[in-house]
Amino acid sequence: MSQFEQPLREGTIVKRRNRFVMDVLLDDEVVACHCPVTGRIGDLVFHGVPCLVSPADGTNRATRFTVEAISIDDTQWIGIHQGRVNDWVAHLLSLNALPVFSSSERIEREPLVARSRLDFKVDGLYMEVKMPLTELFVTPLPRFERRAVTRPVETERLIRHLEALIATLPEAGRAVLLYVFLYDAPVFTGNPNRRHDALIRQLIREAIRNGLEVWQVNGRVSPDGITLLRCFETTASQ
Repeated sequence: MSQFEQPLREGTIVKRRNRFVMDVLLDDEVVACHCPVTGRIGDLVFHGVPCLVSPADGTNRATRFTVEAISIDDTQWIGIHQGRVNDWVAHLLSLNALPVFSSSERIEREPLVARSRLDFKVDGLYMEVKMPLTELFVTPLPRFERRAVTRPVETERLIRHLEALIATLPEAGRAVLLYVFLYDAPVFTGNPNRRHDALIRQLIREAIRNGLEVWQVNGRVSPDGITLLRCFETTASQ
């Protein structure tokens, strides 16, 4: 387990004020908390959603806490802190705990490739990490309000990073796209019903023929830390 510096506190999200702030009921006080996801989180309306929060690590923060995870089925926490994921992956790589790189001797963070910063360079091979949150592969309980969503899932930034990752294939012969879920998600293949996502999938399928591998990591968030559940290759499912 990768442990948090301090145990997380449980609260209830009253509302998502904007892209950056969630109002959370902690004990008997409503506290403004940092939302670590600027985009959409599933199709949820954030009212009465249980959450875990961590205390701010600095005194200059405008918010005293960060929302780390939510629960919508009363059985598991769904980690939403995208900024924490790369640190966790780096920790797992340092322990040789991911079969995607069974033995990692040299790990570089944020190498520059084609004017884009990829997430990792491991023993000369590049890896990009993505934590999909625009869809949650957990069925919410009926008490949680949901709304219709029409916005595309993927972004120009994702396309740019994928193109940079694919550009390393002619020389390296191998590259890795790693999807990370901080809950026990099913095999992720994107959503073919959305035009932008279908274009991404086509880009990935073409790159697979040249050496791109797609892997998935599922973890479990608790108040104490993050535990690795499983890591498996999904290239054949793309």
